Amino acid sequence: MERECVYIEYTHDREYRFVIYREENCYKTRLQKKLTDGKSACYVDDFDNGHIVESRERAIEIGRERLKKYQDRENATDRTPEGYSQLSGTKIEKLRQAMRLAYTDVSEEELEHFRTVYRENDIILLPTAEEFYRRYGGVFRDHYVILDDPRYNSDLWLCFYADIVSDRWPNEAATRLEDVMDDIDQVKEFAGQEVCPVGNIGFYYPAVVYVGEDGRLYCVYEYQDEIEVFDTPEEIIAEQLSYEPVGIAIRQK
Repeated sequence: MERECVYIEYTHDREYRFVIYREENCYKTRLQKKLTDGKSACYVDDFDNGHIVESRERAIEIGRERLKKYQDRENATDRTPEGYSQLSGTKIEKLRQAMRLAYTDVSEEELEHFRTVYRENDIILLPTAEEFYRRYGGVFRDHYVILDDPRYNSDLWLCFYADIVSDRWPNEAATRLEDVMDDIDQVKEFAGQEVCPVGNIGFYYPAVVYVGEDGRLYCVYEYQDEIEVFDTPEEIIAEQLSYEPVGIAIRQK
């Protein structure tokens, strides 16, 4: 079914807006940002992944809440530390800066949730997987990487299975874990050791990432048979990006 736009509301400066689409049995709210080339302007989906609800009224409430947070962010200049929009160096160096600047601590409660998800799905959680989550689980929770072409910001992924939350599909994390476990024997054979799935990392077609006992990241892609190996998420993303990120900005969830 083709989605139908049923409502639009703008910020006062018209730099942002939210759009509500009517889809089958639901409404989806998307945040959009105005882009201009000096001659014309258009609105494109920003980093917001959208919210799906059953009623139009609730979709409007969500849109207004998120537009207000955008305005609060723009007015709170002290929340944007120096360097957030001025990353320097090579592509991988910029990504490393982005990871460092965008990091927030993972609490013990969040770590216990991570353990619980794997325990409930009968998956052995390697110590290296816990350490990986502790190190990267808070990255991009409140920030996002800005690419040269912002239309592709939402195509950059660093998503842990334990963090997947969906009102529409409450068992989504379990379903994804079940799917990725289909390839685990192949990855174990390739790695020569035990591995543990942790999430999807990459750009556009993100890799399914397994952490080995050695702490290395074993990546399975849907568009190729070869398994690739990296040391950090920055390397995975850098490998897939054809252009460099240029900064970081505040993101609300």
